[in-house]
Amino acid sequence: MNTGQIMLVLGAFAMLSILALSFNRTMYGSLQLGIEMEATLNALSIGQSMLDEIMSTNFDQKTLNKVAYGYSEITPPGNLGPETGETIAGIDSAYWSGGTFYDFESKSKFNDVDDYNLYRRKVFDPRMGYFEVFDSVKYVSEFHPDKDTASATYYKRIVVVVRHPSLPRARDTDTTSLPIVLRDISIYRQYF
Repeated sequence: MNTGQIMLVLGAFAMLSILALSFNRTMYGSLQLGIEMEATLNALSIGQSMLDEIMSTNFDQKTLNKVAYGYSEITPPGNLGPETGETIAGIDSAYWSGGTFYDFESKSKFNDVDDYNLYRRKVFDPRMGYFEVFDSVKYVSEFHPDKDTASATYYKRIVVVVRHPSLPRARDTDTTSLPIVLRDISIYRQYF
């Protein structure tokens, strides 16, 4: 082989290397995007299921068997959270043991919206692993549902935050993924 042929072979190898690197970068980007999309869809589904569970409960512990005609007849803002006997130790999780399925404790212990204040849950997905769920419940104003109030109202804002390491990041340089945040408002209608 002469010098010209060697130069052509080296040039071909260089082009092949560049093509292979470009192909690998594209495949990695597609794979990463696919995982982020799957994590996002799962997080949205888990968050919406959590909101549905919360919204299916009663507005307040004090309105389970009676109608509250004034703000003084419902739970004060400082007491939002589970009542005595409704607490869950640690992080709630559903699991299988010995062929028996044990569902989330919140489904059997919580009976009103504010029981979910500061509630934490781990949800297992066979492909993605564990998703972390964190809930908060605050009283809000009828006319400003985006602002917390220091007094009881007939409006409770529910915020569900779902975290997972595979959720998208704000920038490629960030090490922490962005959480999925869902919100809803539970409204008490005192006149039935």
